[in-house]
Amino acid sequence: MSRLLRLLLPVALFSACAPRDGGQAAPRPARYLYVWAGTSHHTEAGTNFIAVIDVDSSSATYGQVLTTTTAGTGMMPHHAEYILPVGHPFFANDFMTGRTVLIDASTPTSPRLVDTVDRTPGFHQLHSLLRLADTLVVATLQFGDSSLPGNPGGLAEFNAAGRLLRTASSADSSLPGARIRTYGLVLLPAIDRALSTSSPMDSERTANVIQIWRLSDLSLLHTTAMPGIAGDSVEHYPFEARALADGRTVFLNTYTCGFYRITDLDRSEPRVELVYSMREPRRYGCSVPVVAGRFWVMPIAYSHVVVTLDLADPSHPVEVSRLPTDTTFFPHWLAADPGSDRLVVTEQGDGLPRVMMLHLDRSTGRLSWDELFKEADSTAHGVSFTRAGWPNGVTGPAMPHAALFVP
Repeated sequence: MSRLLRLLLPVALFSACAPRDGGQAAPRPARYLYVWAGTSHHTEAGTNFIAVIDVDSSSATYGQVLTTTTAGTGMMPHHAEYILPVGHPFFANDFMTGRTVLIDASTPTSPRLVDTVDRTPGFHQLHSLLRLADTLVVATLQFGDSSLPGNPGGLAEFNAAGRLLRTASSADSSLPGARIRTYGLVLLPAIDRALSTSSPMDSERTANVIQIWRLSDLSLLHTTAMPGIAGDSVEHYPFEARALADGRTVFLNTYTCGFYRITDLDRSEPRVELVYSMREPRRYGCSVPVVAGRFWVMPIAYSHVVVTLDLADPSHPVEVSRLPTDTTFFPHWLAADPGSDRLVVTEQGDGLPRVMMLHLDRSTGRLSWDELFKEADSTAHGVSFTRAGWPNGVTGPAMPHAALFVP
C-alpha cells in the first residue's frame, strides 16, 4: 500500500454537511473568519494580511474586523486552504509573486506568519491548495519553467511544514505544445487518484482538458478533453472540481457554467459527461463552489447571483435556489462553516471589495442573506474592505479573496 493511502482519510474539505464518524462530537459554529486580503493592485505591490472577523452570532462585535496580521508584501493574495487544519499552519498563496505563506492559527485572534515558500523549482505561480489527512498538501502550479512548448504547469506536494516533497509536470506527449494551465484540484485517496483542471488566470486561450493522476506518486495517467455543445463555449475553462459523497465521483464546473459528472477515474478510461449547462452568456463566471450534502452551491460572478443545484441525481442536476447580489458585487470564492449553515462569499475583484455571509437550508437548498452580518453604520450586507486603515497600520482599500472559518 502506498505512503499516501496509509494515511488517515482526509478531512471532508468541501462538505458543510458531511456526517461525522461515530463517537465524534459535531463541530461548533465558527467564532472567527479569516480573510486573506491585500492592498496590491496587480501591477503595484502592496501589503498582504489576514483579517480576523468576529462571526460569533452572540457577540456584540459580530461582523467586525477584530485584528489584522501582516503577511509580507505581494501582488495578488489569492487561494488558501478551504478548511482550517488541526494542529498545523494553513497555507495561503500570493498568485502573482508565487509566494506561499504558512499561518499559525493556534491563537485564533492572533494568527501569525511562521514560514514562506518562495519558489517551487521548475514551476511558478502556485494556485490551489488541498490537504490530505492534515499532513500533506498538494498544490497546482499554473506554469512550468518555459522549457517546454506551451509551458504547461503541474502539481507539487508539500509536507505540513511547507517543505517541498515532489513535483510533477502536466505536460502530455499526446498533446505537444498544449497550454495546460493547471488550476483546480480534487483528491480521491480511496481510489488513489487526483484530478486537476486547466484554466488560465487571464484571457489566454488554454487547453480545455482535465487530467487524472495517481495520487500516491503524482504520475499523470490521462489527459481528457472536455465534451461541449456545438456553437457554445460551455466546455471552456474547466475550473473547479469536487468529490461527491462516494469518494469516487467528481462533479466539475467550467467558468462558462457547464457542469460535468466524471466517473471511472480508476479505470483505463475515465467517463466525462456534460450533465447541465447554464448556457453562456445567460450565466458566466461560475467560480469556487461548495458541496453541502446533496447541494452544489455556485457563485456566478458576472450574473451577480449565487445558485444552488440539487445533486440528488448527479446526472440530472436541478436548480433549486438563486440569491442575487447587487451589481457592485461579483461573487467568486465560497467556503462553508463546518459547524453551522453559514457560507462566506467574497468578491472576485471586479467590483467593490466586500465579504458577505449567507445561510443554506440543508433540507431544501434555499439560500438567504445573513442580515446581521454587516457593519454597525451600514445598511448594506457584509463587511466592506474599502476603508482608510486597518488594525495592523496598513492604510487604504484591500481586496479580499480566500476566506475560511475558524473554531
